[in-house]
Amino acid sequence: MLQRIDHIGVAVRSIDEAAEKFKRLLGLEISDREAVEDQQIIAALVPTHDVRFELMQPTSTDSVVGRFLERRGEGIHHICFEVDDIGAEIAILKSKNVQLIQGTPRAGFVGLVEFIHPRSAAGILVEIAQVTRRTPTATNLWLRALTIASTDINAASDMWKRNLALVDLDSDTVTNGSVGDSNAIRLDSPNRMGTAVVEFTQPTDPQSQVGHFIETTGQGVFSVTLSGLNVEMRQQGKQLTNVKMIHPDQLMGVRIALEQS
Repeated sequence: MLQRIDHIGVAVRSIDEAAEKFKRLLGLEISDREAVEDQQIIAALVPTHDVRFELMQPTSTDSVVGRFLERRGEGIHHICFEVDDIGAEIAILKSKNVQLIQGTPRAGFVGLVEFIHPRSAAGILVEIAQVTRRTPTATNLWLRALTIASTDINAASDMWKRNLALVDLDSDTVTNGSVGDSNAIRLDSPNRMGTAVVEFTQPTDPQSQVGHFIETTGQGVFSVTLSGLNVEMRQQGKQLTNVKMIHPDQLMGVRIALEQS
């Protein structure tokens, strides 16, 4: 069973440059770094209170991350969910005919890992991990929602509920300041703890930010919403809003919505 979102994988050209921007814009710092030779990357973990960003810098242009950068540029590469028993989880996924990348667990940066092919997750590369590498979480930012732009939110959310066993969120309390003219369906982990909130959003206006994202990038992770105690209020027109936006151009291709909790 998927427990929670453990980390959000971000492909970057330079971990040092990414680290400087995460610290300057979000006050977050690298807590762990290591060369993962079999994957031809240097990986680093940047924790919030309850989730980590995994920065991945390729050491070869022929690596998986190197090819991703060449094709897509910097940005979110995958989402990782923590599981209790990866062997049991793989068996369950196989019983559902979910397409896996390897079919067996391997040693990864955060523990034993396997990947679910994007074809079985509505276009998103999903990692599952039996986590052994932990990081300190002394920050005041935590995950509110991870938003996936989709051309059909019903089909996408149904696939995640069927293949990944996520469930509809009980309440509509999770809001996302990064999404304007769009419809949304929100899912939670099976334990309904609100710690793995995934939001599928479908634009009602093709000229909106989500519509433009789908047109230029395709379906994928549109934004990450983080909530904090000391997020700055900002003026928009005549109103104050409790959402501060960080544009992908500012943060290695990652769009962040910061909300005042």
